[in-house]
Amino acid sequence: MNKCVVCGEDFEPPKRNKNKKTCSDECYRKYMKKLTSQGFLDNSFKKGHKTFNKGRAQKEWMSKEGMEKVSKTHIQNQDCKSILSYIEGKYLPHNAYKKGTVKRRKHIHRTGKNKGKIEYEYYINIDWKGNRKPNNLYKRFIWEYFHQQDIPKGYVVHCMDGDPDNLDISNLELITRGQLAILNRTGKLK
Repeated sequence: MNKCVVCGEDFEPPKRNKNKKTCSDECYRKYMKKLTSQGFLDNSFKKGHKTFNKGRAQKEWMSKEGMEKVSKTHIQNQDCKSILSYIEGKYLPHNAYKKGTVKRRKHIHRTGKNKGKIEYEYYINIDWKGNRKPNNLYKRFIWEYFHQQDIPKGYVVHCMDGDPDNLDISNLELITRGQLAILNRTGKLK
């Protein structure tokens, strides 16, 4: 006879599994749920946890052998292939472009009424203040640079004539996402 670890009842285990800990499928599910949640709680940090190495240099808390082992996995500027890493003084991937590089990307619609339609969008890799910002739409950059402010949350830059290649500041307007949804549905703003 075994005793169920969930409900405490005595039960006869099957011949194939003499070490069975639960008496029924329901008790087994409860037991597994308890095990997984308890394992998660045991292995997670408690509120207010302080790490032993916070604010300390690696050489203060790690042995030399350990540091040599770990150094092979570090991203180090002197071993980096990107020339821009040396220029900007921080790690950049090998395929990074210079600040201010404008790229034209092709987009093919996969579904919907425009399925198969090919559109091109222009992207720049900085924001209007000159900081790196990958995949920034060029029309957003132009609007922000001209007005010297960030685009407010919930707003988008829209080309008034519908031509994304016409990036003149007089053609760019700021509209809400709600207005954009109406525009995409009906083809005109009220």
